[in-house]
Amino acid sequence: MLRLIHHHSQPTVLASLVLTLALVSDSVLYLLLPLYFADFGLTLIWVGVLLSANRFVRLLINPWLLPWFERFGPRTAMLQAVALATLASLAFLMLASPWVLLLARLLWGMAYALMRLGCLHYATHEPERRMTNLGWYTSLQEVGPLSVLLVAPLLVEYISIEAVLLLASGLCLVALLPALALPRARADAQAPAKARFPWPTAWHRLTFVTCLLFDGVWTVVLAPLLVLAGWSTAAALAMTAWLLVAKRLFNMLVGVASIRVSHWVSERLLLGVSVALMLLAGGLMAVTQVLWSSVFAIVGHGLYMILVPKRLSDEALSDHDRHHSLNGFTFWRDLAAAVGALLASFLLAWQATTLFYGLLTGLVVLMLLVARYGVTSSTSFWSGSK
Repeated sequence: MLRLIHHHSQPTVLASLVLTLALVSDSVLYLLLPLYFADFGLTLIWVGVLLSANRFVRLLINPWLLPWFERFGPRTAMLQAVALATLASLAFLMLASPWVLLLARLLWGMAYALMRLGCLHYATHEPERRMTNLGWYTSLQEVGPLSVLLVAPLLVEYISIEAVLLLASGLCLVALLPALALPRARADAQAPAKARFPWPTAWHRLTFVTCLLFDGVWTVVLAPLLVLAGWSTAAALAMTAWLLVAKRLFNMLVGVASIRVSHWVSERLLLGVSVALMLLAGGLMAVTQVLWSSVFAIVGHGLYMILVPKRLSDEALSDHDRHHSLNGFTFWRDLAAAVGALLASFLLAWQATTLFYGLLTGLVVLMLLVARYGVTSSTSFWSGSK
């Protein structure tokens, strides 16, 4: 199969296969733990702790992640990640104590951080194929989570929870095969060993706000807002599930389109369209037009998340700068998701969700105006490449 793929895209495909296979072991927990927490010897409080721990540990280790990645090299880092992910998955299969499961979730957070950085490294390594390779990465990473949404409920109903966990652990082991097939790269023994906090550039700040609006908060408030709009609880849950599936399917569609079309008509124009769609979505959320807002958010956010890594890579002057910029991109996205999930509950309790979207959308407009008229350096959002 790999022979049918351009040789400059094969490492990206292999790395993305590693990620999507390992992601199954994480995605099943979001389905199983909230419903079957008693079978794992947990309480609902522990469910919240376990499902958020992997996000927070990625934030804590981020300053040390890049030195580690560059010191060992991408292939070794991916193999280390697979080993950590397998251990994390097996802990849930063995029904360990909550504290051991917490350690497992921390290990998974470290594994995911390494795998994601590895995928972005391979996808952006060849300048002339960045858009195509980002398409492979974007589309393939959705296969595992989408499969979980479709298959896991059937396996639980007709077989058992243990069968789902065993399958997830087995797929982590299968992920070793594409990881071992990655090209050997010489580790950089001279890579900077000092931890470096990813201070946000203009693109990173915009990423934080847009991901806060349409990743962290949006996912949590979607169903409650539909209920407040008059939907039944069952209908709101069903629509929320369809929208979340649609989000992943659209991301996959964008990825496939990027593979098929080597050079987009205008990446700069599409990036502007993506931001405009998210601004429109934020304005619609502020006036409780939840469904139309979600449609525009899915399209705008999906385009943004593939185009910005391409833009950051093009603006980097060296491999180290490229890694640092992409690592910063993932850090601020993770922070937005973690903060958004916590903030959403307060917004719902205070009935301040619409006000929040109105204020944050206005902030994005202000950021863009400052970037357009108040910044003359190459960090401007709409400036050309360096």
